Amino acid sequence: MSVTAAKGFRAAGVWAAIKGSGKPDLALIVSDHPASAAGIFSVNRFRGTDVELDVARLKATGGRMTAIVATSGYANTLTGAAGRRDAVAIGRAAARLLKIPEREILVSSTGAIGFRLPVPRIVRGLRKAVRVLAATKEAGQAAARGIMTTDTHPKLAETTFTCGGDVLTVGGIAKGVGMISPKMATTLVFITTDARIAPGALRGALVASCADTLNAITVDGQMSTNDSVIVLANGAASRRPLSGQGCGKFRGALHEVCGSLARQLVADGEGATRMIRVTVAGARTPREAEVAARAVADSALVKTMFYGRQPNWGRIAQALGACGVRFDPGRVAVRVGGLPAIRRGLLIKSPFEIYSRLAESEVPVEIELGAGRARASILTCDLSERYVRINAGYLS
Repeated sequence: MSVTAAKGFRAAGVWAAIKGSGKPDLALIVSDHPASAAGIFSVNRFRGTDVELDVARLKATGGRMTAIVATSGYANTLTGAAGRRDAVAIGRAAARLLKIPEREILVSSTGAIGFRLPVPRIVRGLRKAVRVLAATKEAGQAAARGIMTTDTHPKLAETTFTCGGDVLTVGGIAKGVGMISPKMATTLVFITTDARIAPGALRGALVASCADTLNAITVDGQMSTNDSVIVLANGAASRRPLSGQGCGKFRGALHEVCGSLARQLVADGEGATRMIRVTVAGARTPREAEVAARAVADSALVKTMFYGRQPNWGRIAQALGACGVRFDPGRVAVRVGGLPAIRRGLLIKSPFEIYSRLAESEVPVEIELGAGRARASILTCDLSERYVRINAGYLS
């Protein structure tokens, strides 16, 4: 049920005529009463107008929100003061329809950059969405479809945990299968929980949960302008605020949902046929481990190699050697699909068995630099002709 699995949340997904396809392009998520809220957002210098508005509102309210409005088709980015007025107008219309304060509305958009949002159509869509708001599984799925752009299917996740006799739920939806290489956020991700937790603790849990999940994925090495991960916690199933062990259980549940959504995003990467988990160990610092892992994960040569299922390990070596991280090539060892590929700086001839390993749905690439004890892992996907076709015709 995703965002509607937690008690006290309703959702809707409708067509607001932003897209000409007739497919859902507006999502609405509403808590029955004000909730603790936290978000992490794109650090792109050209980040979206909606992102700036949401950051300001979270700060102004001390992290108290009631609803999220999200649209797909156009990203409200590079639209200047007019774009901000559009975002405010959408939030104001939602607040009026829901009969809640305007400051308790978060607004998100996704799609082609540089186009203003069709506010009148979106307002009409909001009227429709408010009429069909529901706490059902179908409503949560509709909301997930309402934020899709080039996704081939909706991304949904949920889990439960117990605390002090309360059964608590965390559920989420996500979109985004291109322009994925986040830093403190990825695409659009909306998470709800009926646990009771203060905004500061909620943000801490979100940052920790995203660190090795939503912040450790890449599809094409490109950071979006509108990346947003937002969580609402309304406490509807909690008799008391989370503390101690309860906070730990909540973090585990939130991490599980973030991890599931992250994997779903990469698995549905534009044109992707398989996932690749790049793990770098033996780096001098965690930062250098991440830089090395991302260099391999983002390499178009490496990604097309995996699409073609060819054991051309020199591509991994060149990506590592050019990433700027210090190591002794003579100490480097690489394993692909569990089989040795490079040892002591020398290429290892792969057995015929490697071809079946490269055909698996997820292929591990394990790299030992021999320079220290730090490690990092990045989940990526291969790069196919379909990725080029999708992005070459994105505005058509």
